[in-house]
Amino acid sequence: MAEQPTLNTVLNELIAQNLLSSESQPQIVKVLKDSPEKIPTPWFISTLIGASAWLAVIPFIGFLFITKLIESPASAIAVGIILIIGTIFLDYVKRDALFINQLNLALNLTGQILFIFGIGVEKQDIAAAALATWFLEIVLIGVYQNSILRFLAVLIATVAALILLYDFNIHQGIHFLIVLIAAGAIWYWIAESRHLTDDMMMNLYQPLGYGFAIALQMVLILSILPSSKFVSPLTWSFSTLGLTVLLLMLEYHILQTNHIPLLSHKSYAIFGGTLLMALLLYQGPGIIAATIVLLLGFQRGNKVLMGLAVAFFTLFFVAYYYYLDITLLMKSITLMSAGVTLLVLRFVFKHVSPLSEGGQ
Repeated sequence: MAEQPTLNTVLNELIAQNLLSSESQPQIVKVLKDSPEKIPTPWFISTLIGASAWLAVIPFIGFLFITKLIESPASAIAVGIILIIGTIFLDYVKRDALFINQLNLALNLTGQILFIFGIGVEKQDIAAAALATWFLEIVLIGVYQNSILRFLAVLIATVAALILLYDFNIHQGIHFLIVLIAAGAIWYWIAESRHLTDDMMMNLYQPLGYGFAIALQMVLILSILPSSKFVSPLTWSFSTLGLTVLLLMLEYHILQTNHIPLLSHKSYAIFGGTLLMALLLYQGPGIIAATIVLLLGFQRGNKVLMGLAVAFFTLFFVAYYYYLDITLLMKSITLMSAGVTLLVLRFVFKHVSPLSEGGQ
């Protein structure tokens, strides 16, 4: 019977593969040994508790309208601030109670809506509401210890940033925003092993990492909307260029981590294939972004990231194929050629030049 690997054996193997730094091993062992084992609550019980907490907010919102506590923008702002501050305080007091956590989250989101709506109506300026929203989400990410809220805060802040760019007529700034979000997603997931041993990043990297990955794809949906006037269709190549540079840097990091020489036919094939894909898909940045998320998922062994990447890759590829300004025959030839190329590359990497040969 095979001997079960110990914690130290697994950590030593990860260190040997350069997936974990040796300085992190003592802290990881301490955290795992000090963490009390909790009996998980059945999923259906958790679902019912969470649903009851959200339903409990509905009568409260009705009470606010009946008593006319939010009949003016100023009162909506005041009630929103009270709810936000109150839920932050309650989060620190009752952090382990599932019902309180869900009720807190619902009340916090209600407070955010009232605050943002009040700002927008009071100032009669959508940019002011978007700017207030952006700063509010940054503050909440830092002070509110809830993964769901932090994840939602990334998406809300991204929408607020898009509104600001549109209102200030800085439409081409969307390309900088896309590259910035992609860089954030790469950093959060590539440095996952270091984040696990950092007191602050331990609770931040997952909600923010998933938030950046989904926000990136969410923004790039604009690139496949035919009626979108936010950005000229001809300028999406700027996003493709920036994302391609990030993808090449990510590939370089993975090759270095796996001790694959840069001056080898494997590296040449990977970099050459990436550049060729970017050249062919110069107006399809969504496919490049989905490739980045897919590569991060494979590198970290994260099935959620891989699933998200495959879903968005399918969406962007279907849209790219649909909008190709060529005949149906040429579209069919394009798909067949892409399929044959991928099959040939799979055969080459699996049988002719496997990674176990050391990359020579």
